[in-house]
Amino acid sequence: MKLRVQPRRFTSVATVLALAGAMVTTAFSSPAVADSVTANQAWRIAQQYTGVWTSPPTQLTSGETVDAPLIGNGDLGVAVGGSIANQTMYIGKNDFFSSTSHAIKPLGRIVINAPGLSGSSYNVVQDIAHAEVDGTYSLNGQTMTTSSWVDANAGLVVTSFALAGGSAQNIGITLQNGSGGTPSVSTTGNDLDADVVADTGTGSDPHARMAARVIGQTQTISGNTINMTVQPGTTATLVTGIISSIDSSSWQSSADSLVGALTQQDVNNHNASHRAWWQNYWSQSYVEIPDKAVEKSWYGSLYLLASASRSGKYAPGLWGNWITGAMNWNGDYHTNYNYEAPFYAALSTNHIAQMTAYDQPVLDWQSAGQSLATSNGYTGVLYPVGLSPKGTSADTNLHNQKSNAANLASDMVMRFEYTGDTSYASTVYPWLKQVGLFWQNYLTWDAANNRYVITNDAPHEDQSYPQTNAGLSLGLVHLLFQGLIDMSTALNQDASTRTTWQNIASHLSALPTMTLNGQTILRETEVGSDFYNDGNDLDSQAIYPGGLVGLDSATSLLTTAQNTVGALTNAWHGGNAPATFYAAAARVGYNPSTVLTNLHDEATNQSFPNMAIHHNGGGIENINVTTSGLDEMLLQSFQSDVKLFPDWPANTNAKFGDLLAYGDFLVSSSKAANAVQYVRVVSQKGGNFTFTNPWSGSVEVYRNGTDTGAVSGSKITIATSANDTLDLAPAGTALSTIQTELTQPLQTSTSSSFSSGFESSDPALTWTDTVDTTGGGLSSVTGLCCGLTSPEAGVRTGETSHTGSGSLMYSGSGQGGSNVHAYMKIYDLSGGPLAIGTSKTLSYWIYPQSNATSSYVPAGSSNSTCVAIDMVFTDGSTLRDSGAVDQNGNGIHPAHQCGHLTLDAWNHVTVNLATNNANKQISRLIVGYDNPNSTGGYRGYIDDLSIG
Repeated sequence: MKLRVQPRRFTSVATVLALAGAMVTTAFSSPAVADSVTANQAWRIAQQYTGVWTSPPTQLTSGETVDAPLIGNGDLGVAVGGSIANQTMYIGKNDFFSSTSHAIKPLGRIVINAPGLSGSSYNVVQDIAHAEVDGTYSLNGQTMTTSSWVDANAGLVVTSFALAGGSAQNIGITLQNGSGGTPSVSTTGNDLDADVVADTGTGSDPHARMAARVIGQTQTISGNTINMTVQPGTTATLVTGIISSIDSSSWQSSADSLVGALTQQDVNNHNASHRAWWQNYWSQSYVEIPDKAVEKSWYGSLYLLASASRSGKYAPGLWGNWITGAMNWNGDYHTNYNYEAPFYAALSTNHIAQMTAYDQPVLDWQSAGQSLATSNGYTGVLYPVGLSPKGTSADTNLHNQKSNAANLASDMVMRFEYTGDTSYASTVYPWLKQVGLFWQNYLTWDAANNRYVITNDAPHEDQSYPQTNAGLSLGLVHLLFQGLIDMSTALNQDASTRTTWQNIASHLSALPTMTLNGQTILRETEVGSDFYNDGNDLDSQAIYPGGLVGLDSATSLLTTAQNTVGALTNAWHGGNAPATFYAAAARVGYNPSTVLTNLHDEATNQSFPNMAIHHNGGGIENINVTTSGLDEMLLQSFQSDVKLFPDWPANTNAKFGDLLAYGDFLVSSSKAANAVQYVRVVSQKGGNFTFTNPWSGSVEVYRNGTDTGAVSGSKITIATSANDTLDLAPAGTALSTIQTELTQPLQTSTSSSFSSGFESSDPALTWTDTVDTTGGGLSSVTGLCCGLTSPEAGVRTGETSHTGSGSLMYSGSGQGGSNVHAYMKIYDLSGGPLAIGTSKTLSYWIYPQSNATSSYVPAGSSNSTCVAIDMVFTDGSTLRDSGAVDQNGNGIHPAHQCGHLTLDAWNHVTVNLATNNANKQISRLIVGYDNPNSTGGYRGYIDDLSIG
C-alpha cells in the first residue's frame, strides 16, 4: 500500500465473478530433503532461538499483528493469550473468508480456565525449532506446565497439561466462536463439537467444526465446556480437530474422525511426525552471523512464514492466519506490495514450497481483471488493490494506480528466475501474458526520445494526475517483460511476441532523477510526485523488487541509487518501507554497517517476542525485512552473476548454507578475517554458473569431488549438469580443507579464553552493582544494609580473596515471595563473543558467607550459597537454564547451588560448558542469586574466574 499519509486500506466491498475450480486439498506438503551439511548446521542454529514471555501478551485484538506466542501449520494459526487461569487460544484459518464482506474472520477460541492457579507466575516459551509453545505456571509450591502445538501434518491443535506438587486442579475448557460467543454445540462419542461460521454463515460463507476431547483424565461436558480434574503427578492432553467446509464437504465428520479414537500414543506419534516436518523445514538453508539478534530475526521470520503459508491451502492475508477478531483492511490480499512481500522471503532462503499458495487468488481473478480492463477501455488485465479468495475482491478501487498486476507478477517472475522451473512457468505464463498485453497497449511511444512512457499511474494511492513514469512501475514493468522473455524462451513459445517484449524492455524510459541537498537521487515520477521521506520507499522499489539497479549497473546510476537510500532516512523503520527497503539498500552496496545496525533495531526495538516485526499498517509483509535484507548482503544473483558477500561489513565474519541463487543454484560460503574461505555450489538443474571471483588469483575447481584444475578471471563461468556439486576455493586449496570448513560453526571471537582474578591488572568490570534487566532481572531483593537500595556486585580489594588481593563481592537481601532473585551483570563480551566450541570449561572460586563472617547474614542461613556465575549467550539463552551441571552433578542454576557450597570457605566450581551449550557464544557474564521464598541477607566473594 503506497501512501503519503497515515497508511489506510479502503474497506469498500464488491463481489466479482468467482472462477470455478477447487483451490485447496486437505493434504499437507513436506519440504524437500536437504543435504546433510546444511541440515546439521541449520538445525544446530534454529534450536537456539525462542521467544519468551514473563507476563501475558497485551496486543491481542487490535486487528493487526499480535504480540502473543504463535503457532501454526500454514493453514491453522493459534495465538495464545492470557494467564493459565483464563487462557484464550485464538484460532484462525486462512480459508475463513466471508463471502459477503470478503473479509477474513476469526474461526473460534479455546478458553482454558484453571481458577485454582489464579495469580500464578507466568513463563511461556515459543520454541520455533519444534513449533511449540510451552508454559510454566507456579503458585505456592505447585507448578502446571503446558505444551501446545498445531500439527504440521493435520488440522489438529494439541495442548498437554502436567501438574506437580500441591493439590488437584479443576480445569475448564470452553469452545467459543470467533467473537467469543457460544457456538452451536453437540457431542459425538467423547467429543465436544462446536460448529462455527464465518460472518453470517449464509451463502458460501465457510463453516467449520472444532471437535475436542481430553485424553488421560476423566472429562465431563456441560454446554460448550469440558471439565476435568488433574491430580498432582498426572497429565492430560486436549486434542481439537478443526476442519472447514473449504477443506471437505464432510467437514463435521472429518473433524470428529481426527480426534475420536486418538490415544496418547497416537498423539505422541503425531508429535514425532510434526517435529520431523519442522526439522526438515529448518534444514533447507542457514545463515550464521555475529549479530545474534539479526540472526534470530532471520530464523524467526522463517518460522512465521511456514506457520502462515502452506502448499495446497489458501494463501495468508495481511495478518497471516493469526486472526483474533475483525482484522484491519479486511485482512485481504492487498496487491500494491503487501500481499507480494512475505512470499519474497521464500526465494533466497530456499523455501520455495511456502510460495505455492500465492498464485491461486491472483489467477482466480483473471476473468474479473479482464472485465475491469475492458470496462476502463484497456486490454489484458487490470487489478484493484484488494483481492480475496476465489475471484472476489474486498476493494475494487484502482486508487489511480495501474501497477497492481505488475506488482503481483513480481513473485511469479522472481520464482521462475530463481528456480528455472518450466513446469511452474507453464502455469503462470498465460496470466503473465495478459498482464503483458495490458502494458503493450497502455505504454505510450515517445518517438522524439526513442522510449516508452507510462502515463497516469500514481505511485501513491489516490494521487491526482498527471503522474508520469513512476519509478516503481518502470521497475515492475521491466521485470515483467524480462520474465516473459525468459519464460517464453524456456517454454519455446511466442517467439514473435518475444520480439515485441524485448523491444519494450530495451526502450522503457530511464528512471527519473532529481537533485536533493546537492545530490542526485531517484525521483518518484518524471512528472508528478517527486520525493517524500515519509516512511515509504517508493523511490527505491525500482531497485527491489524491480531489479533495475545493482552492483553491475553504471557507476552514475549506482551512485544515484545509493544517494536515494541515504535520503530515505525514515524508510528504515517506516510503516510501509522495511519489507523491501533493506534488500534494496544491500543491492546497491549501501554502507553495510548502517544496514546491519538498522536490521538490529528492527530485530529488537521493532519486534515482538514472537519474532514478528511490527510497523503501523504492516503485517506479515515484514517477514521479508530480515530474510531478504540479510540474504542480499550475503549473496546476490539477480544481475546474471553470483556475488559473494557483496555488501558485508569489513572485519565481520559470516557464514551461510544453501541460499538459492538465480538459475536454481544452491550456494554455501563463509567469510573469515575478511577473506572468503570457499564456495560450494549445488546445480539443481544444470546450466552455466557465473560468479564474480571473490579471490585475487586463480580458483581451484572440484566437480563432484574431483579436482578439475584451476580457472582464473574476474568473472568466471563454469558449465554444470543437473545435480553437479562444485567446490571452489583459492588455487591449491585441498578439498578436505573445504569440506572441514563447511562443517565448522562460525567463529566470531578473536580470543579463545577469558580470565579475571579481579586484580588491577585483570579486565576491569564492565558494570558494577548493575542489574541485568534482560538476563534475569531483579525480584524481591533489596540492598543488604546500611542504606543500600539494591544488591551489589563489585570488586573489593584487601578483604577476602582466593589469590592476590582482589575479588568480586556480591550481596543483597531477600524479601520473601515465590520469586526472589537478583542477576547482576559484570562483564560484556558482546563485542567479540567468546565461542564455547566443543571443549570450554568454566572455573571459579566462591566464598559464601554465614553469620560467622558477616553479621548481615541471618544466623543459620545458607542464603549466601544460592549464588553462581551465569552467562547470557548471543542467542539470548542462559547457562543457568541450559541444564548444565557442575563437577559434582549439581545444577549450575543459582537456586540449585543452594546448600551445596560450604559456608565461610573457598569452593571450587567447574562446569563443562560444551556438554549442554556446544558452539554457543558468550555475550556477557553475570552473577546470579536465586532463592525462592527466602528472606534476609546474603553475601560472599568470587575469585579466579576463567573460561578456557
